[in-house]
Amino acid sequence: TPVSEDCLYMNVVVPRPRPKQAAVMVWIFGGGFYSGTSTLDVYDHRTLVAEENVILVSMQYRV
Repeated sequence: TPVSEDCLYMNVVVPRPRPKQAAVMVWIFGGGFYSGTSTLDVYDHRTLVAEENVILVSMQYRV
């Protein structure tokens, strides 16, 4: 498989039904300059969005 440097992604998760007003939470995962990803199962954004009624924005990045 070819190696790709494509690592810049933005995820936006909105609760259903869509609220008229909701806080927007921007989440940047840690990783300690070693490893990590915003798409690990342990970071299931859908649960947070459903329980807290927030719009969640997270990003995948590389330092």
